Amino acid sequence: MTTPDYSIQAISELTGVLPVTLRAWERRYGLIRPARTARGHRRYGEADLRRIRRILAWLERGLPIGQVRAVLDGEDAPVLAGDPWRRAAEDGLAALAARNVPRLEQWFQRLVADYALEKVLTQCCDPLREHLRARPDGAAARLLLDSFLRQKLGGRALALAPGRRDPAWLVLAVGDPLPALSRAVPRGAPVWCLEDAPPWSALAPWLADPRTRGVLWVLGEHPGRRRADQLWPADAAPDLPAWCTGPALTDELITPPWLRRVPGDRAALYAAWDAALHDADNEHADKRGDAGATGLVS
Repeated sequence: MTTPDYSIQAISELTGVLPVTLRAWERRYGLIRPARTARGHRRYGEADLRRIRRILAWLERGLPIGQVRAVLDGEDAPVLAGDPWRRAAEDGLAALAARNVPRLEQWFQRLVADYALEKVLTQCCDPLREHLRARPDGAAARLLLDSFLRQKLGGRALALAPGRRDPAWLVLAVGDPLPALSRAVPRGAPVWCLEDAPPWSALAPWLADPRTRGVLWVLGEHPGRRRADQLWPADAAPDLPAWCTGPALTDELITPPWLRRVPGDRAALYAAWDAALHDADNEHADKRGDAGATGLVS
């Protein structure tokens, strides 16, 4: 049996931790020690994968990143923080109040260097946006934060565009593009992410592309009846998974039977995505097995 050997991109997709964060955990904190190839590329084994998941578990429990190595190595007992994200939110709020974009940039880069992007969004950025939404004087700061996040996540989304042979999902924003970006980007998997959803008839090139594994509409706003009919014609019936999710997905929204509704937060969506990928892998393996049994080679 061969020893599992993962690239940094593969480990990122398995754990949800961005490559820049994995490198910071290695260089700055000494948390992981991947092997290197003769050309200097990082390679991770099963032990590294287990350790990364233990790191994530301790961070989830509130252990500061600077204490994780000693705890994992059995040197210290953990000292859990009451709310490790409170200070981060306060720092972000101060940068927004001062309208200091360079400071906001430093704040964000520091967080994503130490923590998985999904955790930064869920534990810090989302609560901060809701806090600003609830404040009578918070509109300007929230608009600045939203604009900043759209630009940061938009750049990352472009970097995740699939290569010539990479399978990928097509993610389409309905209304505000931030919910789509904040769901598509943290997974780290190849994806096309469009900041405006075109009518169904315009999706033909993507639906015909063999790399396309599914289509996901993320509702940042409730589409009107006319636009909903353009997005999701009742007689469309695509041959690949077609889902909708997002903050504006409500019981009042009427969708065709072929469109799967995925309510809930990012975790619910990622669980559904992982299950779909698992099913697709099994289907591909079955097809290869059938081809081998018949002597056919695809």
